[in-house]
Amino acid sequence: MDIVPPPGEDQVPRLQAFRAEHPDIEIASPAGSRTGMWSAYQGGTMLVVTFGLCQLPGRLDELLASG
Repeated sequence: MDIVPPPGEDQVPRLQAFRAEHPDIEIASPAGSRTGMWSAYQGGTMLVVTFGLCQLPGRLDELLASG
């Protein structure tokens, strides 16, 4: 029985690629925050907040695709 899930896709390269494609979107890591949440802003407006990095790029892709 495995109690630790196998490692998933490395999210750092995905995050770096997203930042390169969308320099107008600021992605804030949970480092130094009290919440532990990742957040993304565009022009000072919060776009999305997620608990883990895994969900952040996908959610941002959905938001940007929907206009």
